[in-house]
Order: sequence, then C-alpha cells, then structure tokens
Amino acid sequence: MSPDGMTAAYVASNNGKTGLWVRPLDLIAARLVPGTEGAFYPFWSPDNKSIAFFTSTKLERVEQAGGSPLAICEVALARGGAWTSDGLILFATVTSGLFQVPASGGTPSPLTVLDASHKESSHRWPQVLPGGRFLYWAQSDQPGMSAVYAASFAKPNERVRLLATDNNVLYARGNDEKDYLLWLRGAALFAQEFDVGALKFTGEPHPVADPVAGMALTGQMNVAVSRNGMLLYSDSNSPSQLTWFDRSGKSLGVIGEAGEYSSFRLSPDGGRAVVSRDRSGATELLLVETERGVFNRFTSNTATNIFPVWSPDGRTIVFTSGNSRNLFRKDSSGAGSEQRITQSPSAQGIQDWSRDGRLVLYFELEPRSQLSLWSMPVTPDGRLAAGSSPQPYLRTPFRQWWARFSPEASPQWVAYQSDESGRWEVYIQAFPEPRGATRISTRGGQFPQWSPHLSGNVHELFYVSLDYKLMAVSVKLGADSMQPSAPRELFQLPATDTVYCPYEVAPDGRRFLVRAKSEHGTKPLTIIANWTPLLKKTIAP
Repeated sequence: MSPDGMTAAYVASNNGKTGLWVRPLDLIAARLVPGTEGAFYPFWSPDNKSIAFFTSTKLERVEQAGGSPLAICEVALARGGAWTSDGLILFATVTSGLFQVPASGGTPSPLTVLDASHKESSHRWPQVLPGGRFLYWAQSDQPGMSAVYAASFAKPNERVRLLATDNNVLYARGNDEKDYLLWLRGAALFAQEFDVGALKFTGEPHPVADPVAGMALTGQMNVAVSRNGMLLYSDSNSPSQLTWFDRSGKSLGVIGEAGEYSSFRLSPDGGRAVVSRDRSGATELLLVETERGVFNRFTSNTATNIFPVWSPDGRTIVFTSGNSRNLFRKDSSGAGSEQRITQSPSAQGIQDWSRDGRLVLYFELEPRSQLSLWSMPVTPDGRLAAGSSPQPYLRTPFRQWWARFSPEASPQWVAYQSDESGRWEVYIQAFPEPRGATRISTRGGQFPQWSPHLSGNVHELFYVSLDYKLMAVSVKLGADSMQPSAPRELFQLPATDTVYCPYEVAPDGRRFLVRAKSEHGTKPLTIIANWTPLLKKTIAP
C-alpha cells in the first residue's frame, strides 16, 4: 500500500510475464509498470511518488507517474526493504544483517550485525518507525529464538526485543491516531497498541482478520498497511500443481494434490520426486510416487528445506537445510535423521550430482551478493570424501547459479545461468577447469537442464526463456569442443515465478514434470478500510 492509502502495488503474472502492477483504489483497472519484469517485494517512497522493488540481481526504483526503472544497487536473494524520509533505503538478504543505501543509488553499507549467541542467520523485512528508529525480523537457527527487534539508526546494534514470532511484523498508524504492530498468530492477523517512544506494547492483542497467509520459506506475512488505516492482505498463497506435459505442451495428468511447492527433483528412474512444500513455520521436503501421487514426509526437522538433489543410484538425497542454508544429506528411504555435510557462513544451494557419483555442484552466496559455483568430492552416499574439500569452480564478478553437469558419466561440461551480459543468459562451460563460456540462449534464459536421455554425443539442453517458454537446444559434445544448435521453442510454461526451476525432464526426455498454476487459481487481494474499529475481541497475550 502507498503511505497515503490511495494505491496498491503488487506483483502479478499474465501471459508468461511477471511484473509490478499498480491499482489506484478509486479506479477499477490496474496497469503493468513497464520495465518491471521479474519484480518482487515492492515498497513505496514516503512521498507516494516512487516504488522500489527487487529483481533477481538488483534493487531498482521506478516513478509511479511513468518512466524507466533506475538501478539503485546490486542485490541477490533479497528479503524486503523500507524507504526512510531522509532518502535512505534499508534492505535485507537471505544470510546477513540489514544494509542501507541512498535511494538515489550507491554502494550499500551494513546497518545491523547478526547475533551469533542467538544463532541468527538473517535480518529481514525492515520497517521504518517514527523518531529515527526501525524494526526488523531476526531469523534464528535455534527453535523459538526468531523474533522482532527495534533499534535506532544512531545505535543500530543496541536493540529491543519486541516479540517472538516466525513471521515479520508491521508497524501501522491507525485512524484512531494510535500506533500499532500487526503480526500473525497461526493464520490470524493480530494488532496491539504500541508505544513507539518507549518501544513497548500497551493494552492487549486483538484479532483483525482470519485467515491471512504467510510464507514460511521467507518469514513474510502477506499483509501491507498504509499510514491512514488501509490494510491489504491475501488469505492464501497461490497453490501450484505438479503436472505432466509432453513436448508439445499437452497436459498428460497431475500428481497428487495442489500445494505451495517450490523446488523439486525427479529421481533418476523417474518413479519418485522429492518436493519442497511451504507450511506453517517451516518448509518441508516430501517424497511423492509419480504414478500413484502418494506423498510422504521426508524431512523430520522444522527448518527450511529446499534444493533437493538425488544421488545417481537414487539412495540418497542432498539438500539445503536450516536457516544457515548449508548442505545436508539423508537416505532416500526417509530412515534416520538429516546429517550436515558443510559448515559455511554463506548460504548454499545444491545444484547437481555427477552421474559417476563422485561430485556434487552447488552455489554459494558470498559477500556483496555474489553467487559462485563450487564442486565438492563426495562418497556415493553424499558424505564429503576423505581428505578432500569443496573447491570453487566459477567465481567471477558476476552471478552464476542453476547449474547442471553434462550427462556423461564423468562430466566435462556444465550448463548454468549468469548475469554477465546484464540479464540472465544460459551458458555452457568446460569442467573441471573453465576455459571460456559459450552462450546458449539468445534473448535471455534461465534454469538450464540436460535431458537424461542420451543419443550418441548429441545431447539436448532445455532452458526457460524470459517470457517463460520452454526452449530446447541440441548440443554436440566432444572432449574439447561443443557445438550448440539454435534454440527452438517447445511450449509456453503454465508457471509464473522466477525464483525456482519450474520443470524437470523425465528420464526418456519425452515428458516434463512442471510446477504449474493450480486450477483453483489465485484468489483476490482483500482491502480493509479503517481497520481499527475491528479491534473488539481481546485474547490472552
């Protein structure tokens, strides 16, 4: 919501394109803001004239009246921002404290520092408070320690703990001229009067709306507020459905029930898939039988579990887990507990496992939001090989991720996406020693994936275009050379987000498992005007 409560800004998808839309509340029609493809997490300037938003690589701003977006700074894996009245922007990332940067553009500087004694892994979803203060949600690896804190810009690391919660909190000024904080308890949105000067709650919490959606993967509730009593929220997250498609884009049937799915991978034989599903307080991994559609829980922890990858023999799954986002392993039968593989202060995401079982490939989010690719020697069951250590594979001034080994038994090439051209493009690079990348996509591309089906030395590589079409390229691979064909379009993907790979190739190379939009569709957003009179019911804090 704009601070004056007159306009809503939100991210929506249409015809394969995701962008930023604005809707003045006194008009019926909304409009797409040009140049905001791939935008997410929008927030307003205090004067209502500009909207800031994130892309996969940058923080940008655009004037509501029109014009091209302007880049503010580079950011990867952002988690929210806020705009101060004196021209600063606060923003958060997945594995760091908060940063601040001039809204006119510049180099970010750290604002807060993670508290190691609380096992904090990230400070997220900043909000500006009156009187030179701000608040944020601190995510912790220790159960029950994630909480919301407030501090001053003058002394940002001298903070006050306000509330233990698994989601962010919003500050709002009500129509009654009182200050409130709003947060989720379960699926219900509560508000409680708040003394901004003393940084203390007063009175009792009151329910405002139920149900209200939140995202366990990011710790964000789907709520926005203005400073004049307008409240905007969603009562559910957009569900997706795992759906089979043939090469022409014809639907061949669904697997299981709709859910809030993100990353997923097919087993080497195609008989099972491991799927990351968002749920209250955590993101769990599930195993699903692709023929019967039966789901079984795989992870037993209550943490974030994403980016699963199968071992070539299908007996082990390696994945990213915990708020620290390091690599873990577990037997694919589901027996036993999750076992940690890496110990790194940086967030990591497993990408692929070589066919000979000797190496895994993963990305690491390094300081200054750089994404680099690493390889790690492993045993057949996913443990770090004795006497070895992870090694950087591609470490450049640009960002590289969503990488896959070529399908030879001992891989000689890696396909990945990089922003070195100024936008995401797909490349193929020699492995294990890079010696010059070849660009495969011609007009932008993401999420490369090789077909498991082999045909001599000609292989097929798929990727997703920037307008969300599934593309295919034939690649002739040699020991020291590779020859790609021109990309050709297969079909328009019925998916919209740009964060997680939306498809998997079946072992025969003839079908694709797609995280498609659910037939239940997306529910409308709800506006409550003058919400403070709803605060009638009182519950025990």
